[in-house]
Amino acid sequence: MTKPLNNQPINHLVILMAMYDEAQPIINSLNMLESKNILHPQLPMRCFQQKVGNLHISLVISGIDQRHQVDNIGSEAATLMAYEAITQLKPDLLVSAGTAGGFAKQGAKIGTVYVSEEHFIYHDRHVPIAGFDESSIGKYPAIKASRLAQNLHIKTGVISTGSSLEKNEKEVIIIEKHNAVAKEMEAAGIAWVAMLFNIPMMALKSITNLIDQTNESETEFVKNLTFASQCLHDKILELIDYLQNKSIDDLA
Repeated sequence: MTKPLNNQPINHLVILMAMYDEAQPIINSLNMLESKNILHPQLPMRCFQQKVGNLHISLVISGIDQRHQVDNIGSEAATLMAYEAITQLKPDLLVSAGTAGGFAKQGAKIGTVYVSEEHFIYHDRHVPIAGFDESSIGKYPAIKASRLAQNLHIKTGVISTGSSLEKNEKEVIIIEKHNAVAKEMEAAGIAWVAMLFNIPMMALKSITNLIDQTNESETEFVKNLTFASQCLHDKILELIDYLQNKSIDDLA
């Protein structure tokens, strides 16, 4: 796949989300319709589409684990979803959108939305062997979006991905070492695929729980999911409006 021209207007925006509850406010506000014949029929992912202004928008969710009737969360489903979305939809810009844990000491509150900065890392890949250690951390690139963040009044920072919701002291050490502002479960997997295909990629993450406060992450996540998803919805709509007739270069 050839590298997109970053000075050309963005035509097709593809948003990838793990949970339907996170995506539903956006789907409803944009009157998005499900497209059933785009993604491979054996996959659980679902695709919703709409055109807003000059921007074609596809929102893809991971779908349901039929064994347990829950959303397919985590980087495995996200990686497969990213591959399918890139190869079938051919986006000009890929956005990993969803919720995450944050840090009060960095100024985060419930509902604070971050846009990715610099790169994406994994915080739970501990491989202390030369070469494998850095490869496991990832550091997959995020597009430069400082102008976008400033105009939309969004905080920026490194987004960190792992495979668990609960708190883990060793993982927090890695997160802090890399100055990450959000702990989530999908973005780095998506960023790896985007890097392989030379697709510009960024993330928007809304905070559901504060990792550096006395609480249970899972309890806070459930309690704050609706509010955090609404905050994310508001910023996604602002993002769509902001991207009209802009190029990737215009976001930096």
